[in-house]
Amino acid sequence: HWSPGEPNNANGEEQCWMRFKDKCFLFKGKGNDIHGTWFFARDWCKDQGANLAIIDSQDENNFVTSYLKDLQHQTWIGLSDLLVENQYWSDGWPVFFTQWGPGEPSNLQDEGCVSMHAAFPFHGTWNDTDCAVAKSYICKISYGTAPSVPGFDDPPRLTGLV
Repeated sequence: HWSPGEPNNANGEEQCWMRFKDKCFLFKGKGNDIHGTWFFARDWCKDQGANLAIIDSQDENNFVTSYLKDLQHQTWIGLSDLLVENQYWSDGWPVFFTQWGPGEPSNLQDEGCVSMHAAFPFHGTWNDTDCAVAKSYICKISYGTAPSVPGFDDPPRLTGLV
């Protein structure tokens, strides 16, 4: 249950995790919200106890895309080919689902990271791009995992059944 006056998204700064099945997503970069390079986004998500969004299925891609409809720019997801010229998610797992845009991945110079298009006509498709460009980003965490709160010690977490 919400406290009185909530949700109010005070100044647009409160964390907003959106649940989809057994995962929760946090969309950063709308409006005046912070943008960052792929590396900044990856590290910021990890600081929250999450990963840059790992898109596992068409349903999940559609869910994420539905939240990007208000953006007019590309948004980082957790896919890159930085370690090996094969794509791997930021959590180390290989890729089994993709939603590349037409002609992508193009593998042009310095295009080692992947973003998702927000605007028509490529809405929801992926593009390999320069990791050093500041973009909005999406974090993903398993449902039931407590995200870290910046400025506070990490909350206690259950490590097993009692």
